[in-house]
Amino acid sequence: MDGQGRPLFPSATSSTPQVAGVPISWLLAILAVSLWVGAHLLGSYSYLAGVGYVVIGILLGLSSPGLGTMMTVALVPFYGGEMSQGLGELVRAAPVLGSAVRLLVDRVRARGSNSAPWAPDARLVGAAVLVMLLYPVTRITGDGTEWAPSSRLLDDALFLMGAPVAMYASWVATSHLPRVAINRLMGMIPFTLACALVVAIGTWAGITLLDPFAFKGIVYGRLGALGFPTPTGMGIAIALPLAVGALWSRSHRAAVLLGLLGVATIVLTESRGPLLALATAAIAVALLSRGIQRRYIVGGAVLMFSAISILLLVRYPDLLQKLSHLRLPKLKGDEYRILSWVASIQIAIAHPLTGGGWMSVRGWNDGELGGKGVNLSHNIVLQGLADGGILLGGAVFTVIAGSLRSAWSRRKAIPVYWIGAAVAVLVCGLWDMPHLRSFGAVMGGVALGLVARRTEDESES
Repeated sequence: MDGQGRPLFPSATSSTPQVAGVPISWLLAILAVSLWVGAHLLGSYSYLAGVGYVVIGILLGLSSPGLGTMMTVALVPFYGGEMSQGLGELVRAAPVLGSAVRLLVDRVRARGSNSAPWAPDARLVGAAVLVMLLYPVTRITGDGTEWAPSSRLLDDALFLMGAPVAMYASWVATSHLPRVAINRLMGMIPFTLACALVVAIGTWAGITLLDPFAFKGIVYGRLGALGFPTPTGMGIAIALPLAVGALWSRSHRAAVLLGLLGVATIVLTESRGPLLALATAAIAVALLSRGIQRRYIVGGAVLMFSAISILLLVRYPDLLQKLSHLRLPKLKGDEYRILSWVASIQIAIAHPLTGGGWMSVRGWNDGELGGKGVNLSHNIVLQGLADGGILLGGAVFTVIAGSLRSAWSRRKAIPVYWIGAAVAVLVCGLWDMPHLRSFGAVMGGVALGLVARRTEDESES
């Protein structure tokens, strides 16, 4: 479906643009997939294929927002291709940028006609647009610093378009598409995530056949095949409630197997935040659901407790010994996380309108955090405050808080697993930065966009 609910697959009498009887959106989709494959397999020509995919992908989103959003969700877990990091991240998310623009234009053109009563309040949409505009600006305001040299300005801007901007573009797309298009998207997510998990574990296990489509399988001894360890874990933690929930009505067994595979993959990333986010999401779903059998709740609780225990023992081998002596292991990472929060607040106070620019946390206190390898604030709202001041931080907070408020007010009218995914975004965002890489960013935008929807169209019933 396009932005106004018109069929994606038109009849022979449709006025949709066609070439030799084939809808142009189909041709764009075929060409986009061909270029995406080429970006992974063409060697020295991969860069050109990647640029071509970005152009065609955005055109696809403009011509058919539903198809553009589906293509983004289908491909975003995987490696962008053999090219610079910034362009590679943009490749992972390009079509949904076009989808968001088309849907926003459709909304403005249809203003007053009430053609999409399910779309969020205009104030929330305005905040999302403001975030999309301001995030690339943070790279300009931070240009010339040691960590943001002018020579990398273009690639860093592409990176921001492919990750933070893509999160809110996904929010716009998912919150504005008709319910029939959302149902198709939900039906696709379990298969997309299953493929991504297989590629991630296969790359981690050393299956070289999968290397062109995955990031480096092992980073610092941790699984990072979908874009560094923690971003991999966050993307899975957000996508898993959506995938398991969508699959549950078809096959309980398949849903459980997918859940087990997802949890196992997060454990291999050795990331605590995503696992805690998934556990919190599971608790929220259990509390809001009435039809889940007790055996599934007990089994899920045992699974999450076991997974967290295993992860803690892997990350902190001396944990039991320390606890037996009433001591805790050294948690330098957590100390730096708290320092990054303090740094963000101080930077925002010093530069309330513009913030300190992209990765300004790195330069806080004469580079104290940068010297420890901490470049960003481990909090999605504080990160916006530090880099873009009150405007960016306030807009980020508005979209997230508004979406969660909508989730609570409509908790009895929307699928409970949508709320579970939104809770996972919240926990990941309080603890880390799900918008830092494309996988977590797009899935985070999808999850928040789903719960931000208002009164649905008739197809909901």
